[in-house]
Amino acid sequence: MKRSEIPQQGILQGVRVVVCAVSIAAPFAGELMAEMGADVIQIESPRNPDYAHGGSDPGWMGDAMRRNMRMVTLDVVKPKGKEAFLKLMKETDIFIESSRGGQWAGWGLTDEVLWKANPKLVIAHISGFGQTGEKDYVSRASYDPIAQAFSGIAYANGDNTMPYFPIAPDVLDFYTAFYTSNSCLAGYINALKTGKGESFDIAQYECGLRTIHQYLLQDLVQDEPEIRSLWIAAELSGAFGNYKCKEGSVFLLTVGVPVCKAVCELLGLPYGSEEFPAGDYIYPLALPKGQKIDAAMKEFCLAHTADEVEDILNKHKVPCSKVITYRDMLTNRQYKARNSIITYPSTRWEDPKNPGHPITIKAPCIPAKAKNHPVEIWRSGVDFGFDTKDVLAELGYSEEEIQKFFDKKICVSRQDACRQYKHI
Repeated sequence: MKRSEIPQQGILQGVRVVVCAVSIAAPFAGELMAEMGADVIQIESPRNPDYAHGGSDPGWMGDAMRRNMRMVTLDVVKPKGKEAFLKLMKETDIFIESSRGGQWAGWGLTDEVLWKANPKLVIAHISGFGQTGEKDYVSRASYDPIAQAFSGIAYANGDNTMPYFPIAPDVLDFYTAFYTSNSCLAGYINALKTGKGESFDIAQYECGLRTIHQYLLQDLVQDEPEIRSLWIAAELSGAFGNYKCKEGSVFLLTVGVPVCKAVCELLGLPYGSEEFPAGDYIYPLALPKGQKIDAAMKEFCLAHTADEVEDILNKHKVPCSKVITYRDMLTNRQYKARNSIITYPSTRWEDPKNPGHPITIKAPCIPAKAKNHPVEIWRSGVDFGFDTKDVLAELGYSEEEIQKFFDKKICVSRQDACRQYKHI
């Protein structure tokens, strides 16, 4: 697909973003801007394709997390590939890469080289441990669980009586993507004002560190490290956390004086008595009142379905939610009212039940719903190198020159990749 064929929609239409990375953090930062209307191109190395494409398995990451993007293969290290890359940079507003610290400088593609091609270019370097600091850290490989461990997030999600686990898969990849897209757009606004680009050094572990806030200060400043997160608080307070129901389960928070009062009244416990004094903020499990209210809540939930518990608690102004499954999302009233799960045809996969027709993708919506510049998903994730020829043609290369890129393996086709790489 050529740029002229991209639907003109969204508040970022006319902005070009180029991502040279694999996996989640950097490509997803680009996709966030693609969902706002930007022309986003992901460059993949012919020698190291993005495993998001999945190969013989469905590769749902590619379908769900490369939406509205164009895909190119280009070896930016080879001279002819570097030439094409720098041509592309001249027409690019934001460039995002992810690699070990110093990788691009080692290829001779420093910020200064990129700014020589385009002084207004906004650059983001994503790495596990940053571009600066101790050399042995800068050169380390890192993935989401490693960054969660080094950032303090895993520490916040455990204690001495239980293992220290990541809070969920890929959480820091997404945190990093959000920080990256926000920083890049701030840099882009400044470049419009000043004519001068910017370069961001984004360490994945620091994106996690930034989210810990009060728990770190509680330990380092107040010297009280006992409670590190709400999830541990859930184990220390009655009527707080996940409760099994007759069918399903709910998550609820009994925190704050009005909520404690409402929960006591609902459960038939004497709020305002010596046992449950008025003004209690939580009910610690270490105390008898915490154990009593916890037991009463367990009994109450087991006597009702999750839907019933959610309805009753919300009528009493107690923060709670049924633990919703993916299948629940398709029928939930609020999900349906806001169109939170959207559908669009896959560009990559045929429906096995309806040969010749694309499978229908069911995926999360675009969370930021713009009133004046509405957007939609016009394309699912596409295959490895799908748009290479179109993008090279946009840069002014002839059909003969483009064919030489493929002949010299500076770019590769899907078919060549399948023969060369077992995992594609």
